[in-house]
Amino acid sequence: MIFLETDSDPAQWLMMPLVWDRPEDLQVWAHQHAELLWKLQEKRPKRRDKKALAVRLAMLAEGIPGRVPAHQVFLYAPDPRRTPQAFYVLKVPVEGERTARLREAVQADEDSPVRPMEVDAFATERLGEGLRSLRYWGSREGSLMMSLNFAWRSEEFGTDLILRTVSDDPGWLASHLDEVDDFARSVWLSEVAGG
Repeated sequence: MIFLETDSDPAQWLMMPLVWDRPEDLQVWAHQHAELLWKLQEKRPKRRDKKALAVRLAMLAEGIPGRVPAHQVFLYAPDPRRTPQAFYVLKVPVEGERTARLREAVQADEDSPVRPMEVDAFATERLGEGLRSLRYWGSREGSLMMSLNFAWRSEEFGTDLILRTVSDDPGWLASHLDEVDDFARSVWLSEVAGG
C-alpha cells in the first residue's frame, strides 16, 4: 500500500483515519485530539471548548468518507476555535502524458470565474517537480469559494499524487498559504506492508 507521510508538526497537521474499527473509536479520537489541540493553546482549557472542538472533529470524520474522494485526509488545525481545514490526498495510477495529467489534477483548465486561475510549478525535494493551483468560484449560496490543489507524478511508485482542499473562507486560507506550502513540501510517499 502506498502511503503519504509527513514530518510536519503533528500538533497542527492531524492525520484523520477514514475507517474506524468501532463507532466509539471515532469519538475517542475526536476527544483526544480536541484535548491535545486545546492544551497546546491554554494551560486549562474550558470543558465546553474542548467538547465543541471534539464535536467539529467528529463531524468531519463522519462526513468525509464516501462524500469526498480521498485515500487519506490531513486536518490543518492551527487554531482550536476554528473547524480544522481538511486536505484530501488522492493517489491514482500513472496514466497518460505527465504534464496533461498534472494540469487536469490541479484543475488548471477549469473555469475560475471570480478571478484568474493561478497555476505554478511547485517543486519539492522529496517528490520533485509538480504543479500548484488556486481556483476561485462562487457557490450557489453566493459565497466565494477557493480550491488549493497540488499534484506530482511519482514514477517510482507508479502513481500521480493529488493534495487538495476547498474553502468557503478564501481570506483565511490565503493567509495560511505559506504554512500549507510548507506542509506540501514536507510530504513523501512510502510503501507500507499489508496493502
